[in-house]
Amino acid sequence: MKIQIITVSFVLMFIFTCKAGAVDLGGIAVHGFISQGYLLSDENNYLGKSSDGSFQFNELGINFSKELTEDLRIGIQFFSRDLGNVGNNEVEIDWAYGDYRWQDWLGLRAGIIREVHGLYSETRDFDMLRTSILLPQSVYSELDRDFFTRLMGCGIYGNIFISKLGSISYNFMAGTQNLKEDGGSSQWVEASGLFDVDNWDVGVIYNGSLVWNTPLQGLRLSATGLKSTDMQQTLKTTVPLGPVPVGTKLTNDITDFYNYVFSGEYTWEQLTLTAEYMKEKLETEIPNFRTGVNRPEAYYFSATYRFTDWLEIGSYYSVYYIDEDDKDGDNFKNRGLPDFLGWQKDFAVSTRFDINEYWVFKLEGHLIDGAAQLLPQVNPDGREEDWFLFAAKMTFSF
Repeated sequence: MKIQIITVSFVLMFIFTCKAGAVDLGGIAVHGFISQGYLLSDENNYLGKSSDGSFQFNELGINFSKELTEDLRIGIQFFSRDLGNVGNNEVEIDWAYGDYRWQDWLGLRAGIIREVHGLYSETRDFDMLRTSILLPQSVYSELDRDFFTRLMGCGIYGNIFISKLGSISYNFMAGTQNLKEDGGSSQWVEASGLFDVDNWDVGVIYNGSLVWNTPLQGLRLSATGLKSTDMQQTLKTTVPLGPVPVGTKLTNDITDFYNYVFSGEYTWEQLTLTAEYMKEKLETEIPNFRTGVNRPEAYYFSATYRFTDWLEIGSYYSVYYIDEDDKDGDNFKNRGLPDFLGWQKDFAVSTRFDINEYWVFKLEGHLIDGAAQLLPQVNPDGREEDWFLFAAKMTFSF
């Protein structure tokens, strides 16, 4: 079934390559995209076996939508990706919901709906909408993408005009998720080498955003937040832990989790400037065994400029700390580990070439200091502090 869906998606995309923008099939609008990338690093494996050069970096999506009435719209998107050990081209429903827009200030959505996380989580699938290949990983980690992408639930949204002060857009939702035992979020849990993830019980997640579209043309300010208090993981021990033998199942209660992002974006003619700041708290407890609290902190600054119809160049500086109170990595040094495991600082430069309205080619380089976002299980020989990552990507969309 998976192969059939992928094949049909490919055929549909290339049948309509020469057609205008969206394809219309009896009132059903069809959009799609397919991309293939390449990653190469001089040290460390990142998002796959990049030190050897990796083509395990692709995305494919096709969506269908229809306006049933002037106010009611339904749609669905099938999505597949491969990124090292994540995705493996398994087709899944990325979103599928009904959207009833009663007024500009109030609309309702229900189904599998897109989460809001920073400015760009809702559009991160669409490579054509940005300059960079990789969004700043401090805020938009590819390994956490499964957690910050979608909810099964319902929500309200709208845009409220406030006279000379511009307008406020809001989006609030509640729902749950089906996280996979072999997904990116699970790989972070397994990074300690002590456990395998056997099951997730996500419980209820609350998610929302407020965006101020300011009276200054081109400037918008945003705040997004996500909260959960009843998440659980079933873990299976992979090594003996004192009296606990290998293969024992333990329950890890995530007693408190929140994530919030403050953002600002300013566009003036062909220039776009963006800054985002993220904080997170993850409090866990394995009853009668151990407790823990993680408090990551992250931010980035970016600038992009379109020079011609076919050339756009951008750059960002992205910083991620595993612990907001240990930015020098002293806690790692005290455990006999390198201090640079406590941070990851990424200076990236991107070039985008618009071949035509359907095809885009990108090249990107990253100078990186630190290894806080590198998985140890794909770096069994250890991690280096200073390293370079090269990325290339070709995308077709319609």
